[in-house]
Amino acid sequence: MKRVSVSCVLLAGMLAVGAGCFKHHGAPERPVTAKGLEAALAMRETVQFLDLSDSTLRSVPMECAQMPRLETLVLRGSKGLSIFAGLTPLKGLKRLDLSHTEMSRMPQEVCGLAGLEHLYLAGNKLKTLPPAVAQLTKLTYLNLDRNGLETLPPAVGGMADLRWLRMNENNLTAIPEEVRGLKRLQRVYLCQNKLAAVPECLKDLPLLEGISLSGNPVKEIPQWVAELPKLRQLDLDHCQVSKLPDDLSGLKRLQVLTMVKCPVSAEEKARIRKALPKTHVMF
Repeated sequence: MKRVSVSCVLLAGMLAVGAGCFKHHGAPERPVTAKGLEAALAMRETVQFLDLSDSTLRSVPMECAQMPRLETLVLRGSKGLSIFAGLTPLKGLKRLDLSHTEMSRMPQEVCGLAGLEHLYLAGNKLKTLPPAVAQLTKLTYLNLDRNGLETLPPAVGGMADLRWLRMNENNLTAIPEEVRGLKRLQRVYLCQNKLAAVPECLKDLPLLEGISLSGNPVKEIPQWVAELPKLRQLDLDHCQVSKLPDDLSGLKRLQVLTMVKCPVSAEEKARIRKALPKTHVMF
């Protein structure tokens, strides 16, 4: 069972007008991109984005070290990949995609990329992460969707800059208390795991804007969830929640609430809609 919750926010802006003309706005800079190793080597001094997805490579090419401006390396779908020593010299790497490579463990070489900001490990066979993951102190986005995660190491709490954490479609029954240390976390995706309760460790995350829990056997939403100061989106689809906390007055910023296929009575639906008149609610 797969589902997607979507909240669309329309943003409008105006350009300042002076003397009858618009102020010039330059186009955003586009990274120098290469598809394939041969093309990248031909522009080794300038290439910033290297796409080696769906390759038959067994190892990360050592030639990547010859590319001083390389910031993004995509190895998605390279199922024969098993040797990662070629990552070690890439100290300037900011984004790494190792999704769908069938790895059963996170390579230690990845943990040595101290400047990494985005890491994609979706669609693999990971059951946990190494403690050395705490070295990724600049990581802002981590995608662990569709693995076999049964637990997370306490070291995850050391990734203090993390903003987005995706762990959909795993086997998690709990989240370590150390996640309380992720004070900059804004969104956490936990859909289709085995969580019987909303993880208590999320209580102390002051910037949390979105929580996705659809498809978990969660039955109760604690009062503290309704008191998260910046919560904008709460996804409870296909959970076993029959009611929300009595006091919903703290959800002043909530924009989207989804409770599709939850066992909610007509009376409770009416109460929720009345308490949250500015929230888009779906049952």
